[in-house]
This record gives sequence, C-alpha cells and structure tokens, in this order.
Amino acid sequence: MQRRPRPGKSEGVAREYAQHLEHGEGFPVRAKVWVLGGFILLLFGILTVQLVRLQLLRHDEFVARAASNRVRTIDIPPARGLIYDRDGNLLVENAPAYQITLIAADVPDDEVHNVAEELAERFGLRAWSIEQEIWDRKYSADPFLPLLIYEDPSPAQVIDVTSSRSTLPGVNVETVSIRRYEQGRLLGHILGYVGAITEEEYEELSNSRYLYSDQIGRTGIEAAYERQLRGSAGRQLVEVDAVGNVLRTLSNRSPSPGLSVVLTIDIELQQRVEEILLEHQGASLFASAVILNVRNGEVLAMVSVPNYDVNIYEDLATEDYQKLLDDPGQPLINHAIQDQFPPGSIFKIVTAVAGLAEGTITPETRIYSPGVLEVHNELSPGIIYRFGDTTQGVFNIRTALAESSNVFFYYVAGGDPYRNPENPPRHPSEQERLDDLADDGVVAGDVKFDGVGNEALARWAREMGFDSPTGVDLVGEVGGLITSAEQKLEAFGEEWRDGDTYNMAIGQGFTTVTPLQMAVATAAIANGGTVYEPRVVRELVDTNGRVVQPWQPSVRNQIDVDPEILRIVREGMALCTLMGTCHDALVELPEMLIGGKTGTAEFNQTGTAVSGEEEGPTHGWFIAFAPFDDPEIAVAVFFEFSAGYLASSAGGEILRAWAETSGALSTSIPPPYARVAITDEEYERLYEAVRERSH
Repeated sequence: MQRRPRPGKSEGVAREYAQHLEHGEGFPVRAKVWVLGGFILLLFGILTVQLVRLQLLRHDEFVARAASNRVRTIDIPPARGLIYDRDGNLLVENAPAYQITLIAADVPDDEVHNVAEELAERFGLRAWSIEQEIWDRKYSADPFLPLLIYEDPSPAQVIDVTSSRSTLPGVNVETVSIRRYEQGRLLGHILGYVGAITEEEYEELSNSRYLYSDQIGRTGIEAAYERQLRGSAGRQLVEVDAVGNVLRTLSNRSPSPGLSVVLTIDIELQQRVEEILLEHQGASLFASAVILNVRNGEVLAMVSVPNYDVNIYEDLATEDYQKLLDDPGQPLINHAIQDQFPPGSIFKIVTAVAGLAEGTITPETRIYSPGVLEVHNELSPGIIYRFGDTTQGVFNIRTALAESSNVFFYYVAGGDPYRNPENPPRHPSEQERLDDLADDGVVAGDVKFDGVGNEALARWAREMGFDSPTGVDLVGEVGGLITSAEQKLEAFGEEWRDGDTYNMAIGQGFTTVTPLQMAVATAAIANGGTVYEPRVVRELVDTNGRVVQPWQPSVRNQIDVDPEILRIVREGMALCTLMGTCHDALVELPEMLIGGKTGTAEFNQTGTAVSGEEEGPTHGWFIAFAPFDDPEIAVAVFFEFSAGYLASSAGGEILRAWAETSGALSTSIPPPYARVAITDEEYERLYEAVRERSH
C-alpha cells in the first residue's frame, strides 16, 4: 500500500486556514505569526538596501552636504579700480554702502513665512513675493546663493536688522561699494556707469569669479575696461551655526583690487568745449566735438550735448529713465561715436586726396564752375538734374577747398557731365564763354575730363579710416558708411549713376561718418598720413600708483600717398580760414594760423543725406588742425540743424580754448593779414604766405 505524501508546513497552514474559513472561524494564530514575520523581513530588507545606498553609494555626497551646513565659503568682492583725468584728478571713486541679503538655506522651513512678513514690514516690500523667492531659492541648485532683499538701507534700518538677527535667521547686512562720479554729467558719455549683475550674467560669469553682489560696467570706460577695473575676488572659509552665524574663520585669501585708469582727457578743456557747444547750440537738438592729438591719437576732449549725469543710475526711477529715452536730443547717445551723419563738404578733403593721388588732377588743374552742374539723364536726355554750387568761377584744388566749390569736386570724382551726344545745345554766348575758358587751359564745356570714379574714391576714403569703427576704447562705436555700386544695387535694386558719384564727392548721397572719424581723418592729413587709433585711456596703474600698462600709440594705417599731396590739402585748408568759408574761425582766433574746412550737409527728416539736386534741412560741420606750421591737434565739430559757417565760429572758439589751456597761444605765429574781398592778386599774396610756412 502506497503512503500519501505528508503535507508541508505551508500547505498545512493553508489547509488549516481554509478549514477555518469553512467553519466561519477567524484567522488562525499560526498564520498571523507567519504573515507578521514576512512583513518584518521585508522591512529589514528595505532598511538594509537603504543603508547600503546611503553609507556606501552616496557617502561622499552626504558628507559634503553635512560639511556645507557647518563650513561655508564666502567670496569677498574686490575694490573696483578708480578713474583719474590726465592730470591725476580723481573722477570716479568707491563709496561704502549696505545691502540686506538672505541665505535661503539658513531659514528654517517653519520660519519662512515669519521672516518674509518681518522683512516686508521693515522695508515696505510684498511679503508674498519675498516668501516665494525664499522657497524658490531653497529648492534651487544653490540654496546658499544670497538673495538681495534691499539696496542702500538707511543707518537706522541697518541697526534694526543687525539687532534682530534672532528673529531673522538667514538675514545679513553686507557692506558693498557704489561708484561716485565726480564729473558725472561732464564726462558721463566717456566714464559710463555700472549696474547690478543680472542672474543670467551671473550664471555666465560665475566661473570668472563674479559674485551675485557685483556691479558690472554698462557703458563707457566702465564697460570697455571692465576686466581691468574689477580685480579678483577673495575667499574666506568659515564655520557657521545652524542659522548661518559665523563661529570662526578657518582660512582667508584677500581680494586683489582692480587697476585704476588714467584718462587722456583734459578736464578744463572738456569743460570749455561743453560750454561753447551749449552757447552755440541754438536750434540744434544735439551737438558734439572731438579734439585729438595728431601725433599719437590721444583724445583730449570728447563732448556730446545734451548729456546726463551718470550718478542718477543709482536711484533712477522708471519714469525718469523714460524721459531720457523720449528726449529729442537723445542724451543717452554719445553723438561723437554712436551716431552717424552725412558729412557734406568736409568730405572734400578725401576727394582732394583721391584726385591728386590718382593723377586725375594736378595742383595746377583749373576747373570752371558756372554755379550749377546740369546732368542729363543717361536714358532720357530731356530729364535734367541740377547739382548746385555755393560759388562760381575758376578754381584750382587749393581755392576749391577754400571756397568749397561743389562743381570742382563733381568733376574730380565723376568727370565732366557733357558726355551724352544727345544733350541739347547751349546758348551761343554761353558756348563762346566755355570755349574761351577751354582755350585758356580750363576744364569747362565740352572738354573731356574723366574723374577718379566711385570705387577709387571709396578706396581712398577707407584708407583714411572711413567705413569702419576707429577702434576707440569705448563701447558702442558705429562705423559710418561708404557705399559701393554693389551695395546700392542690393539695397535699392538700382544701378550706380554719375549723380551718385557727384553726391559722394561732396559728402552727400549714401555717405555717413561720425565726428570721431572726421577728427581721425583730419589728424592724418595734418600729421603726414598716419591714421591713429584714438584712445581715451592713457595708462593703467595699481594701488601704489605704479604704471602697469602704459599706453602706446596704435597705428591703424599709413596712407600710401605722396606727402606733397597732403601738404597741398593742408594749404587749401589754411586758405579756407584766410579767404574762404572757414573765415569765422579766424575771427575767433586771429593770433594763430590754422587749417580748416566747413561742411553744410543736407538731409531729409529721416536723418539720411539727400542728393545734390534736392534741398532739405542741414547739419553744420567744421574740421580743423592747429597750428598750421606744426600741427598738434585736430578738431571736429558737429551741430544738428545748423550750417558750416555757424560751426566754424564755434570751432574757432574751441581752438582758442585749446590754445589758451595748452599755452600754445603764447608761442603761435600770427597768420598773414587777410582782407574780406579776395582778388586774384590777394589770393597769390596769401598763397605765397601760406606756402612759406607749409611743411
């Protein structure tokens, strides 16, 4: 007989449990013990796994977290470098101030609401906003990154917070520095200002040791020399208690202060230039002036009016900032480098260099201007464009610069306009007059004459520094525009015409420049062809006054031109002050011979230049170098809604201000006596006097 297998314990328990259920009885005691034992084993298994995970797999992470609750790194901001003028006068310094900050990790969860309420009551803030910021930071990647609660509290508020640390866990009073600008309005566009670092900037720059409380340069020198001015942050390793109070310092590394900046700017000259611009501003919404050292590119003065006081950025309200934005004079813009305008006739110095360098004209070439140049449409000769002139007569290159003859430079750039055989005939008396001039060797009438062309003219303009930024050590500089035929075709779908070249020759049409570019080009004419990179910083010094980085002149280009050509242009500019359109400058400075050129640039209401046959409102320009005998400075003056002769009067005063402040007036050689009415004989006398002093 076969024996039935004996059931196992588990089967027995199950059978016993089933029998109990059949008879309606409850869960047996033995089954309860088994279930309880299995549950306990499961719990011990979970605890064992968790223990292994914490003690072995994530040991280093939790050790670091524990240490961070006890040991903390505190970054110490460096002292920002100072800024001085060329004579060592302090222009920008650091003033002490306070900030109320909060470390979210040091605020217990059950205290977040109370801390937010207390801070809101003390500083007039929204409690819900502070509370939300605390929670957001608590659960961020860096809960120890301080939150800025309030800037520049009063002394009473500082004392109140300091004495209430027990009820304000995680709240700290930090000492910071803010910038104070001694000449905040006069030099605002040059100095610039600093602003609080944004969260996006902090994330980007934190690897460069920037701190959450840092101020970063926004414009001017503050932005251009941010890296040198800032310095390097220090670091402290401290032990703290549960609410963030420092118990002891474990290690300390001092910050390295930033380098200080010494400017090239002459404060006295800057002040006088600003006064002169404001006095002559009249209907102009804005004006600007630049004075350069022609021998190295130093910026002695750079003024743009209206201006604004950069100190206001510490407490600038939204509505006040909007007023600055809405001001038609655009005070936030440095018009000397951040705005571009049609140059008008001051651009003729470029056309003169191009014409002489390309061999299109010689110093003896004479061109007749009847007072207007008529250009017949190349496809429809019946359509006539009239390009006006401010004068008429026969001119050579020197007298054309002096009297600013448009027609002379139309010819130099674009050639004679009488190429179309279908042009209607002239009146017999006019034709006879032109024939007589042609017989005398004057370019007039049907005398064939080829100009340099727009491409060559553009090339020489770029040689002199146009169509690109000058490289000045300030942020936001624009580069102006020298347009090519390809650019016109791409922008407007139109071919380049002779009229475009004529406009370009006299600084109209598509051409735009900045006042600083004009000063750089004028300096190159004066110094023999060296295009310097302008600079407003002379040197960088450390806290002991030791020069760390001396400034060295930087040459952007050496114009490849015969020095004789530049001398001829300088002579024409000297005659401009003696007998031509720049005479008002001579009236203001009769003790010194200078070289100058005026410009009256027409533009439309969108601010772009108009063509030669159109009329519109005008900008006023004046460029100059002084003294003529041995040039030291170049000047560019610009007035919106003005004229060249008005700008030359202001320019003469600016030149006088420089001559007086520099001492050059006492050693200058007076110019030759000049009469208002200039005959051919008077011109020869003045020219010979200029020639004798020309180098």
